[in-house]
Amino acid sequence: MARLVIEDGFPAERLFNQGYSYTYDDVIFLPHYIDFPTDSVNLCTKLTKNIDLSIPCVASPMDTVTESSMAVAMAALGGIGIVHYNNQPLEQASLIRSAKSRHIPFISDPIFKSPSDSIDSVDEFTSSPCVFVTESGNSKSKLLGVVEKSDWENLTDKETSVSDYMLKSPISAPSSYTFEQAATLLAAKKLDYLPLVSERDGEVIDLFSKADVERIQGFPKLGLPSLGKDGEFMVGAAMGTREQDKERLEHLVKAGANVVVLDSSQGNSIYQIEMIKYVKKTYPELDVIAGNIVTAYQAQNLIQSGADALRVGMGSGSICTTQEVCAVGRGQATAVYKVSSIASQSGVPVIADGGIANSGHIVKALTLGASTVMMGSFLAGSNEAPGAYEIQGGRRIKKYRGMGSLEAMTKGSDARYLGDTSKLKVAQGVVGAVADKGSLLKLIPYTLQAVKQGFQDLGASSVHSAHNLLRSSVLRLEVRTGAAQVEGGVHDLVEYLTRKFSTSACLNYCMVVTRVVLNMGGRDESGLKKWYRAGGKNEEEADRGSSRLYRGWSRPVRRSLTCQRPYVLMMASHRASVVSCRKGMRASLHERNMPLAFVCGSLQTRSPIFLLLGSLMSLCIASGSKAMPTSFRSRGQDALVGNVLSSL
Repeated sequence: MARLVIEDGFPAERLFNQGYSYTYDDVIFLPHYIDFPTDSVNLCTKLTKNIDLSIPCVASPMDTVTESSMAVAMAALGGIGIVHYNNQPLEQASLIRSAKSRHIPFISDPIFKSPSDSIDSVDEFTSSPCVFVTESGNSKSKLLGVVEKSDWENLTDKETSVSDYMLKSPISAPSSYTFEQAATLLAAKKLDYLPLVSERDGEVIDLFSKADVERIQGFPKLGLPSLGKDGEFMVGAAMGTREQDKERLEHLVKAGANVVVLDSSQGNSIYQIEMIKYVKKTYPELDVIAGNIVTAYQAQNLIQSGADALRVGMGSGSICTTQEVCAVGRGQATAVYKVSSIASQSGVPVIADGGIANSGHIVKALTLGASTVMMGSFLAGSNEAPGAYEIQGGRRIKKYRGMGSLEAMTKGSDARYLGDTSKLKVAQGVVGAVADKGSLLKLIPYTLQAVKQGFQDLGASSVHSAHNLLRSSVLRLEVRTGAAQVEGGVHDLVEYLTRKFSTSACLNYCMVVTRVVLNMGGRDESGLKKWYRAGGKNEEEADRGSSRLYRGWSRPVRRSLTCQRPYVLMMASHRASVVSCRKGMRASLHERNMPLAFVCGSLQTRSPIFLLLGSLMSLCIASGSKAMPTSFRSRGQDALVGNVLSSL
């Protein structure tokens, strides 16, 4: 009896040739046969024709996404970061050198002082375990000694020079030491820190601490770090296509950039083609990523010009308005498939740039033909992204803006969208903010594990395998209706808890509580005395109590705001909340008319730790304060108990 063959879905070639422009959410892959475990999925891929990566992740060249810290993190994880060029050429070159000079990922930043500097000049909030004393007070001179943190923290005479407390000739190691060698020496000598110095001049290159060992030992092993031929981290750099960008290119090459990205919203232009030819002629060893493009015709022109990789995407980013303003662009799923179909014939890798909001989008982009994905908003808001965190509505956020926004154009990115003669600027992007995403150490491993599971469901054990399955029509797709997209997400629930991998909700709580404590007088002993006096204490008791409290918790709370480590914030804020539930703070709360709802309002973050600690803290304040009206105290108590019970 003949076997019945049933074909579901459509091959990609048929689906993407119907005249529709599809985004990632518009299409869905049908599952295939699984004959391998998730752990065997290999995500190694090509960035360009000559550069291999361990993971298919690239940080976008945006001034709110990629500078030296992001570049270091991405390279250490096995990807690569492209440093933006919304700055002066020398500044961009400095960022590249800074990233490439890091030999071990995520180590402490050394602090340098000269022998004559005073202890008062040392930042009391620094997380560094020591201060290096050098001849000139910077890293470009010989190491003379170190001053340990325990020596300067409790000093009352801050005018004392650092040389008086300096430990001369500390144990050090050559800058060529590997992580394993440094960790072994730290353990053998029972050291808290280990300076890495150059063998020739004795200059301090980096600081390696005991805390770094613990952190790096827990570092996710996603693959080999991205290292160049010189053994340093691989770092990319963006540049324009104007005549003056040739001078910038020279600085980038001297700084050690491993690849350059010609950054343009529409890459199929005479300007970009001429720049590709110039780069390949002047620096034949340097790879060039061209773009952005969305059609096979555009791709063909850039490939013939010598591009080593193509960047695909036009108006698909979360902060990009090009399609709306200019009526030009393409759905990202269609663009990736069309460009990769022509690029694969020449062996030119494709970078899917934009439209990545979750791990499912990465799976779709890679399966449709991309070799890597370039991410902006997905990485913005992480610890490694540029910019400071802000608190807004009880949430930690970071600024994120499109390079086509007027704000970014004012700073210098207008060349990406305008000609040199354009005086009237039209925005093709917006300025916004994204929520805190924590560290890439958690974000990227979680995301790529989900990508591996997606590849397993497709029956693809590698990126190359996924491409072959798609082109051979083994993988099938369908278009999702609006109802199907709703059904594919969370639905029919009154509320739900999303816990993926991050501790950002707990961190939000800690920042809120800590700032409440500080804003209510915890910055100095006089503020604490006010708490005690308001609580009925006499002057002597207030002096003694406030002094003890200030030494005990005010410093760790303030320091935790600077270091922004979740566990430090949680412990310091919890300790502060326990201490602050005394009469002094309760009276002060009432005195300043701070409603209890301020503490309760952020319960919507739905973090169990936040709900428990925040509710208990508020319960203590509400139920124990004689200064508060009885009716208010009772209502607050009932509401808080209900919140605690509903969260368990």
